[in-house]
Amino acid sequence: MIVKAVYQRYNKFMRRMNLDSTSILLVRPRYHENIGSVARAMKNMGLNRLIVVDGASPLHQNAYKLASGAEDVLERAEEFPNLKEAISEMGCVVGTTSRAGKARSPLLTPKGLVEELIPISEKNSIGIVFGSEKEGLTNEELSLCHFYVRIPSADAFPSLNLAQAAMVLCYELFQSSTTNRKETGLLTSSDHLERMFEHMERTLVAIGFLDPKHPERIMRVLRKIFGRSQMDEREVQIFRGIWSRVDWYVKRDQLKVKS
Repeated sequence: MIVKAVYQRYNKFMRRMNLDSTSILLVRPRYHENIGSVARAMKNMGLNRLIVVDGASPLHQNAYKLASGAEDVLERAEEFPNLKEAISEMGCVVGTTSRAGKARSPLLTPKGLVEELIPISEKNSIGIVFGSEKEGLTNEELSLCHFYVRIPSADAFPSLNLAQAAMVLCYELFQSSTTNRKETGLLTSSDHLERMFEHMERTLVAIGFLDPKHPERIMRVLRKIFGRSQMDEREVQIFRGIWSRVDWYVKRDQLKVKS
């Protein structure tokens, strides 16, 4: 009994990344060969869920040629028309980028990212999002993400091939055994978080806090703040309740002015 109790206590603090909760998303991939190479990298590192967003088909023969043993990953791959739909049920979304900037800060290293994801992965689904080979992810797509990761590379030639970048992150996820004492409960879904942001934007425009012509300027900052806070469903409902109450007061005052 004593040994069991000690083991349970030790195991509580020693957590590994839950790979079953993690998906790899490819947004607008142009080449079937890259999709196949990513599938192989995923299977090498114990990841199985591949999602393709508005891109080349994962079932093309050229994808199969490069998958080489990971054909099952391609056959199970899911396809979506846009990123928002693809991540709607996910609790945590990570955007990959090679460029720094205010909209992409703070930028984590792959190892630093894994330390953040270990406790989240216990009870929540996670998506690692890669952009197209040519343009990467758009600012709008990055705004849907909660964390941002950049793979360090030589300044003279920093751009990695899509499959290479996927392998680096898949390797870090597979190797993760970082001790982490932080416990994370069940996070709200990306879909519910987006609805909260949409409600927040409407309300803040109505009270004059946001410029109605360019609400995204401040909303980007608010998205980053709330995205980093790892909100659960109850917290989202509380904030939506706040916005609803503000909406009620705005409408009441408008009626008073009219009368």
